[in-house]
Amino acid sequence: MSFSDTLRHLAADRALALPDARHPEPLAALDYPEELSLKRQALETFWREQGLAGQLEPVVGASSPRGYRTTTKRRAVLGPRGLALTFPGAPPSGRGLSPSALDPPEHMAAYTFLIERLACPAARALASALNWAIVRGSAGELSVILNVRIFDARVVRAGKQLAEAFQEGAPGMRACFLYLDPSGSDYYLEARRPAGTLTFKRLFGPDWLQVEADGVRLRFPPTVFSQVNGAMLGIMTSTTRSLLAPLDGCTMLDLYCGYGLFSLTVGRDAAWVVGVDFDGPAVEAARSNALHLRCADRARFLAGRIDGRFLAHRLRPAGTPEVVLLDPPRQGTAPDVAQALAARRPRRVVHICCGTDEIPREVEAWSRAGFRLHHAIPLDLFAGTENLETFLLFER
Repeated sequence: MSFSDTLRHLAADRALALPDARHPEPLAALDYPEELSLKRQALETFWREQGLAGQLEPVVGASSPRGYRTTTKRRAVLGPRGLALTFPGAPPSGRGLSPSALDPPEHMAAYTFLIERLACPAARALASALNWAIVRGSAGELSVILNVRIFDARVVRAGKQLAEAFQEGAPGMRACFLYLDPSGSDYYLEARRPAGTLTFKRLFGPDWLQVEADGVRLRFPPTVFSQVNGAMLGIMTSTTRSLLAPLDGCTMLDLYCGYGLFSLTVGRDAAWVVGVDFDGPAVEAARSNALHLRCADRARFLAGRIDGRFLAHRLRPAGTPEVVLLDPPRQGTAPDVAQALAARRPRRVVHICCGTDEIPREVEAWSRAGFRLHHAIPLDLFAGTENLETFLLFER
């Protein structure tokens, strides 16, 4: 039984009515203490039914359980009544905008502004070309990315006019971009886009976003992944640090490192840091952040597809005792990753799972590689949804 199925069975036992599983915010209508209690019971039940070992801690609650998302998105639908910005599977309100309990008010205001401006006849070409509207950042530092299916003179001209309107009438808006995706993909920042042509255009503002964690400011491009719950970054880094400790004299291997969130915070306690990510722009951002923080002499970042072959042939053996951190995307790691990492004989491994249903498969892979699950700390990083972020500590 999946984690979602487990949670929904327990919700039914509590006489809690939940919307369809396709709803983007199925738990957002619950009082948060009720939601957190439900998730804790569901994870304990899932853990027991899957026969998972290790000490499972109670789910750590969200510091801001509603209105927390720092990256939000809406699918654009142009109909007879004009432009609507919707969640897939969730109807818009009368204003043409799907409501949300998890998106901050300033994001909702940006979408409302977009709907109003794109209703103008001069903006028709842009409204017709729009796949997704994405808002990133927090109050006072918002960036809008318009995912469009075509770049032509009319779309670019309408985009520039919209950018002027943002600067004149949308306080807190700091940047706007056009992003080409002719496939109209369900992935709002689709990586598989045309090569050899312009695919990203800055309309105004700086071409970077910024987060702060552990007193460290990190910058990254607008199209690079970052955690959706900025208020929980400090809890994520402190949890990682506590599980990997002690780091003194160790090399920290940070896989799926992104722009260096863990490498340049938790990694400050290590002698050396090696970060790897498949996304080239994220790796470049990590290198730039390391230079800015004056730690590039002990932090190295590589771009590559993280699989057994890469780990065996592209990574040098660590010159000091090694600890490993993995923070893969929701689908988890390649099947040969655990075995390849086990050959490096790390002291400790922290594996972060943002898909709860992936945990049994990942635990089994580490078990075959000679590691046992020692400790699990789940964080409610995605309050209002059925998802959790779980930190797994493995030891040989």
